[in-house]
Amino acid sequence: MSTPQENPNTGPDDQYPSQGSPEGRTTPEVGANRFDQQNQYGYQGTQPAGYAYPTSGVEAAPASKGPAPKEVMTAYYLILAAGVVYLVSSILSALTTDFSDVAGASLVTALTIGFSIIIAAVYVLLAVFIRKGHNWARITATVLAALNVMFSLAGLLLAPLANDLVESSGQQVTSQSSALGTILSLVVMVLGAAGVIMTYLKPSRPYFAPQKIGY
Repeated sequence: MSTPQENPNTGPDDQYPSQGSPEGRTTPEVGANRFDQQNQYGYQGTQPAGYAYPTSGVEAAPASKGPAPKEVMTAYYLILAAGVVYLVSSILSALTTDFSDVAGASLVTALTIGFSIIIAAVYVLLAVFIRKGHNWARITATVLAALNVMFSLAGLLLAPLANDLVESSGQQVTSQSSALGTILSLVVMVLGAAGVIMTYLKPSRPYFAPQKIGY
């Protein structure tokens, strides 16, 4: 019985597979294939250092002011009332004033009432934005209230002189309408000034402060 002949060229290294052969250790190509297979099944590799994660792109919204303090709500109603009283006073003054000697008397009356409506709308607009906590509305109302106080006081001081001038021109001044107009003007002044003062009280100040950005 013959035995297989040994190859004299076969050495000990040829009897074992090399480390780079398929039977040996995994080659870099095989490792890369395994990594690709893992990616196919949803595995993700570790992010490299310094990788910036994408943001959602949603900007931070300003923090809510919350409900208005009761002082601000009081100012809101006072300024609204001032606007209503001013409108009533102006309409009564326009309807009771005799413009018969003036050319286009009806046009003058209509313009007076229209201007009064615009001023009353400004009162309402400022009151609404003050209730929302807008500081520019508070500043604007402060300036207008200060001017109203100045003109009202000046009107009270100059009222006797104005009546004398009207009477000297031959026109009659109705004392009742003049007194009512003066009283209503004072009411408008007091309501507007009181409303503005309420916005500067300590509980009201934080409500008009600039809002911080919230996350």
